[in-house]
Amino acid sequence: MPWTCPKCKRPFKHKHQAHSCVTVTVDSHFDGKNIEVRKTYDALMKRIKKFGAFNISPAIGSIMVTREGTFLAIKAKREWLDIEFLLNRELNDFRIHKTFWATKSRCAHFIRLETPDDVDDQLLLWLKESYHTYQSPQTENRKP
Repeated sequence: MPWTCPKCKRPFKHKHQAHSCVTVTVDSHFDGKNIEVRKTYDALMKRIKKFGAFNISPAIGSIMVTREGTFLAIKAKREWLDIEFLLNRELNDFRIHKTFWATKSRCAHFIRLETPDDVDDQLLLWLKESYHTYQSPQTENRKP
């Protein structure tokens, strides 16, 4: 069951999970960045909202998008977004500039997004797959 830090009110997968309670806003991640970076973030969030419920937890270095665990991490750079997501398999695609096995069963994938057009159907399929890797058995058995 997820745990919420009583001090910063951010949700986490594990009770007393190590983190910084420094609070930042999503907007602060885009201070001093190219306007296209914010537009790309907004396009990404608009599309992933269709997946279902999730939490957005802005932290000092990134924006974490969580379900029962973090399925997407977003880092706003001056000219682009770096995103990271976990899958139960390793992808091989020209857009993925780095991968590594974070656990025995989860492979981290890193992609750079420069414009809203980079938020395409293929990316959304991968992110939806990542979203569903954090589906609990109780959620899976629910009927729509």
